[in-house]
Amino acid sequence: MSLKFAILGLLDEEPHYGYEIKQKFEHMMGDLWPVSYGQLYPTLRKLAEDDLVTMKTVQGKKAVEKNVYSITDQGSTYFKNWLNNKKKKIQISIKDEFTLSLFFLDRIDPIDAEDILRDKLYELQEKHQYYTEEYQRYTENTAEYKKALMRKMLLHLDAEQKWIQELLDS
Repeated sequence: MSLKFAILGLLDEEPHYGYEIKQKFEHMMGDLWPVSYGQLYPTLRKLAEDDLVTMKTVQGKKAVEKNVYSITDQGSTYFKNWLNNKKKKIQISIKDEFTLSLFFLDRIDPIDAEDILRDKLYELQEKHQYYTEEYQRYTENTAEYKKALMRKMLLHLDAEQKWIQELLDS
């Protein structure tokens, strides 16, 4: 998923400064998709270069200037075209450091390799427990998309645990 569309979606509601965008994004996505300022500000800069957003410097509290970002008409159209696109890709990615390391586990002692797998399985079980408890705290007022995203993550964690258990059993 592209951060630019999340930013455009938030700005399509109302203008925000960078900190607000990060806060609203993290509130919306929770732990499902963390974003850093190192990702946010270059994306905002690129959106401004592409005339999809504008930036206006305003006086903030405590005499600190802030950059307020607003979506342009072109940006709103671009966002809505993306939103209406029925051919969005679902990314099934295994591009993570742990998965990469599996290609090379045969280079270490088998007992150490098994310990690594068991540690990862335990870590996934802990995450699953945490997110299950978080999911159970959702109420009828929790946005449906947020419930669906959390459920997707729980299913992903289930699959990861099953896969590592299969590695351990083989």
